[in-house]
Amino acid sequence: AKTQKILDADASCFLHQTLSSPCLNVLKGCEGVWIEDNQGRRYMDFHGNSVHQVGFKNTTVINAIIEQLHRLPFCTRRYTNETAIKLAQRLQQLAPGDLNRVLFTPGGTSSIGIALKIARTVT
Repeated sequence: AKTQKILDADASCFLHQTLSSPCLNVLKGCEGVWIEDNQGRRYMDFHGNSVHQVGFKNTTVINAIIEQLHRLPFCTRRYTNETAIKLAQRLQQLAPGDLNRVLFTPGGTSSIGIALKIARTVT
């Protein structure tokens, strides 16, 4: 009853993607590859969303994020910082061929828009 009430509340306030399945259950926690529902049942999560490479609630990732947020939570491109440079250099090493410049963007949609503008400019 409680789970259905929460699922109904979700359906009444969120837009759902056309090809997305409806919410199937209500989660109360997750750790590693495991998700746990309101009834305490644990499931191994194979869904995706890029979390599986590091696992849910990965303490190494959480601590690194917290440390960075305490030190420097944001830096505009009018300035620079060593953390951003180290990440850009690592991405340069991983990128194929002569892809040797990095541009950090606020999100995926912005990245696509900027990439299209750059492609129009150079082609």
